[in-house]
Amino acid sequence: MDYFDGYKKRINTFKEFNSLSRVSLNSIVIVNEDTEIAAQIVDDSDTKDQKAITVIDFKLKNGDIIDWQNEKWINIVTDNMADIYSRGVLRRCNGSLKWVDPQGEINKRYFTFKSDPSTNFGVSEGRILSIGNERRTLLVSCDDDTRLFERDQRFIFDSRAWKITAIDNISIKNISIVTFEEDQINTAKDNLELEIADYVDHISDYKISIGNGQSLAISIDQTLQLNVTVTNKNILVPSPSMEFLVNDKEILNVDVNGLITPLKIGTAVVTVKFKSVSISIEINVTEEILHTYSCEIVGPEEMKVSRSQVYSAKFYRNGVEYSDESTFTLTSDDDVSSTKLATLSIHDITANTCTLVAASTVGYVKLHVAGQNGFSTTNKRIRIKPLY
Repeated sequence: MDYFDGYKKRINTFKEFNSLSRVSLNSIVIVNEDTEIAAQIVDDSDTKDQKAITVIDFKLKNGDIIDWQNEKWINIVTDNMADIYSRGVLRRCNGSLKWVDPQGEINKRYFTFKSDPSTNFGVSEGRILSIGNERRTLLVSCDDDTRLFERDQRFIFDSRAWKITAIDNISIKNISIVTFEEDQINTAKDNLELEIADYVDHISDYKISIGNGQSLAISIDQTLQLNVTVTNKNILVPSPSMEFLVNDKEILNVDVNGLITPLKIGTAVVTVKFKSVSISIEINVTEEILHTYSCEIVGPEEMKVSRSQVYSAKFYRNGVEYSDESTFTLTSDDDVSSTKLATLSIHDITANTCTLVAASTVGYVKLHVAGQNGFSTTNKRIRIKPLY
């Protein structure tokens, strides 16, 4: 007996369902729970955008998003009948709110309009509401993310920009009632294609760096700790939750902390993932140590005009950091010609640091470093940007 047959059998045991037994069952998905269930959905009013829903063996709650007939619906009223069945009122979703959270990640929540002319077109005391200063009141699920909404926070929907003027998280359980007032589109910050306001200032720009290099060799009896850093807009991400994957588990093993243990001779690729970005390193496991050298320049990829910035170098032999002396040089973006966009003012060859001083003109420069033995070299492209 499948789920739907069992559901039909249980329905017949409840007199409350007698009036609904003539209605066919619908397969729906509770989007926020990622759960498919059987439900009875009938018209609840003369409004085609509103339905009544009844389910067994699942507790509906306000704010649940229902995927039914290729449309999204939000449950705005719930009546749970002593763990026997749940009834609710569904409203068709009119669209979705999208925004960038404090971590730089894009969030999305479906909404329906609240039919209330006094909030949509109200006039505050001493103020005349003019055309183009329209209001909308929306119902959205109240959760950990939407509770962080603030007054004056901006969104884009209905091809227009809006800002929050009022938030009510207590009148309806698990529902946020959010009132918006029409705002001006800011083409410098808003992403109209994605319909996300203030996108440019807040979207994340995650980058992963493996200090051990792009490829290296280790002996069969040697372990290796990957030196991985994650930045967001050139700011170090503390304790990032990374995933380490290897394409050939017979060659080597990599644990959750990035420690590599060789298993047999051969070559494998280790990939490091963080959110939507990834980077890979090739590991060659040999019988004898074949020394491979690499280095990295540690420091931001951007600096402002007329400011100084300290950069440091790290040197690796077979993926393990070792002591070496550095030589820094500076060129234009073509790697060859000299530049007037910045200068090297301080260079400590033993501490492997240098200080870069930007001039008053924007553009790009290349900072180069080489080890004393000449085995390893690298460079970093640095953008000189305006102060504001």
